[in-house]
Amino acid sequence: MLDLRSTLGLRAVAPRGAAREQALSGFLPWLCFARKDVILLRDGDVMGSFLVEGLDPLTAEHAAISDLSEAMSRCAAELPPDAALYIHRLSHPETPEVPAVSADGFAAELDAAWRAHLRSLGLRRRRVMVSVLLRPAKAAGLRTRLTGGGVPAQRAALAKRIARLDEIMGHMQAVLAVAGPRRLTRESPEWLGMLGATVSGAWRPRVHPLGLATIADSLATSDLHFRGDGFTLPGLDAAETRFGAMVTLKAYPAQTTPCALAGLDLPEDTLLSQSYTPINPYDALARIQRTLRQMRAADDAARSLALQLEEAADDLASGRAGFGLHHLSIMATAESPARLDEIATQIRGAVQAAGAGAVRESIGARAAYFAQAPGNYGFRARAAMISSGNFADLAALHAPCPGSSADASPWGAPVAVLPTLSHEAYRFGFHLPGAPGDRTVGHALVIGRTGSGKSASMAFLMAQMQRLSPRILVFDKDRGLESPVRAMGGSYAAIRMGAPTGFNPFATETDAHGCAWLADWLEALLSREDGPLSAQQREALTQTVEANAHTAPALQTADHFRAALRGIDDGGDLFTRMGRWAPGGQYGWLFAGEGEDALDLASDISGVDLTEIFDAPAIRTAWLSYAFRLVERMVEDGRPTLIVLDEAWKLLDDGYFEARLKDWMLTMRKKNVALVMLTQRVSHVAESRAGGSILESIATTLVFPSSRFTAAELAPLGLSDAETAFLTQSPGGRRFAAIRTGDRGALVDLDLAALGPLLAVLGGGPSREGDA
Repeated sequence: MLDLRSTLGLRAVAPRGAAREQALSGFLPWLCFARKDVILLRDGDVMGSFLVEGLDPLTAEHAAISDLSEAMSRCAAELPPDAALYIHRLSHPETPEVPAVSADGFAAELDAAWRAHLRSLGLRRRRVMVSVLLRPAKAAGLRTRLTGGGVPAQRAALAKRIARLDEIMGHMQAVLAVAGPRRLTRESPEWLGMLGATVSGAWRPRVHPLGLATIADSLATSDLHFRGDGFTLPGLDAAETRFGAMVTLKAYPAQTTPCALAGLDLPEDTLLSQSYTPINPYDALARIQRTLRQMRAADDAARSLALQLEEAADDLASGRAGFGLHHLSIMATAESPARLDEIATQIRGAVQAAGAGAVRESIGARAAYFAQAPGNYGFRARAAMISSGNFADLAALHAPCPGSSADASPWGAPVAVLPTLSHEAYRFGFHLPGAPGDRTVGHALVIGRTGSGKSASMAFLMAQMQRLSPRILVFDKDRGLESPVRAMGGSYAAIRMGAPTGFNPFATETDAHGCAWLADWLEALLSREDGPLSAQQREALTQTVEANAHTAPALQTADHFRAALRGIDDGGDLFTRMGRWAPGGQYGWLFAGEGEDALDLASDISGVDLTEIFDAPAIRTAWLSYAFRLVERMVEDGRPTLIVLDEAWKLLDDGYFEARLKDWMLTMRKKNVALVMLTQRVSHVAESRAGGSILESIATTLVFPSSRFTAAELAPLGLSDAETAFLTQSPGGRRFAAIRTGDRGALVDLDLAALGPLLAVLGGGPSREGDA
């Protein structure tokens, strides 16, 4: 902002005391972009920043959390004395936006109800930004002025600082890779959004405008009034006015852990700011030794403290740790002073629970407020010397997984937004991350005991998927998903023992690929009960399949196919075996091509109940394997398709699928199909013959907790120790679940009670309609 000269007229109309007012931007150090990813400060400091995805302490391995803290400690210990670290952790409201379900009907009504529920929850988003600053050497600046180096020398010095900054930033990003660091640039609206939050406490992503204004001027867009132990940020009207307070750490816990300040992740508008500036090792060692001498001279009985100081001195002298000045503050903002007092009390309580002490600043509020800004070292009134390890524990690069953003969702958008146990929004999707249109793995395993809400949750996700316009095919048991399938306008039928199915593979599998499949399928079918076929029989079967492909359509039936096997010189063995599957045989009703086809592949949503053939392995495998073949042909168009298999472990518990399932699931992925398998226990899958292929192929697991689960049973899922501990405890009647996609997960609340009467539809069971 350009300075304005104070004229007589201006002084005449200005209110009393206006002359003493100072521009807010004058206390903010950010000048301009020295490069698209480097900010230059007024005193010559250069600054680079990166956002981190972080690790979720609720779902990550405890060892991974500790390793991240160790990595941060090494970064802090290796900082040069002219460097500084700032870490900002912002909690702000979030209303996640996903495309609405556009069609009329049940799915759209459910989507509207769920959106209203999400808005009522006050969901949060937590963002963590790490900034590295390098200060100019004072001696170098003086030398430049004395020798008359001028602008060229200053530019050369600036270039060297930026090169050193790049080196430090690159090293930190490599060491902290597990936290997913992403360096910010001028084009990244998050950078000025986070810096602006140190001014307003609010999240307003923006890019720096063109013009003469400094970065500080562009961010200082509001007045700021301090009064007592708080401050006011006036808005355009009373509704936009915010009240704030500064709480600073004044006493540190006796020991720190990587999750020491987890209690400060409150569902409120807060900004936690930390800074760390290294101290010369010799100066730090001198301070420690001086404190030890003072304790001995005073005959201080705090032996444990003395031991800690001696250990710190040893770590420092041996290079295992560094020390620096640390400052921590929490800015809270609210819509009213009364609400602000409540939040400040929660913050103090959370700090005390961590074994530390905090104070709500009054006289020091101004200094604490401006100390949040990276580069404002002189405002840190309560800076204390701590070790790099303590700083790393307090820094805690932790953040819940936000799930799949639209640009990382292969089907174009997340399936649904789910609230997490820490009040964030989780964007759920079945697929591994990928650009829209990519065909990443989307197979999933849903596990939950009876009564856990597994089926209702699956029905809810199917309804939410209507925003993506997929094709959905459900292989059901006990008609559990019939009601939601019909409510979404889908078709539903049931397989009846002995009732013709309408299937005739001899008429459909007549092209080259079809013939190869039919020969392989018939070999498996005819070998099931009577043992393997001989080489001669396999050759004869292949030749008969080829002949069938060139037969008149009216003769492409199981009966005519069996008749063609009569001339094979095997004592009538193949002819006899085929008799079970031909009309008049034990299973002749399955593939006679008569009756209405129960598997409706023409509808966008269709379901078929397999309850009656569920416990008949020969029939179940024969019918399902051919049904899968029809699905293969259907999905050749590449349209997003979801296939749901209830009690999948038993449907696929067969030697036929054991040998072919892995390749089949790979084929489905390439054809843009996601296969979702539901079951009650992990052991059902792990101990089934197709279990190995299932577990290798899944991208997402959704598991409902139960006190009857054991760590050993959950082990095949590859969950973290934190997730396992959560899932082996009773949910206490709540509809919680653990979701893991790839190597990241979240704990979500799948309580659907807010859907009201719509929940009864999701609850499943037979509808009042017939078996159309």
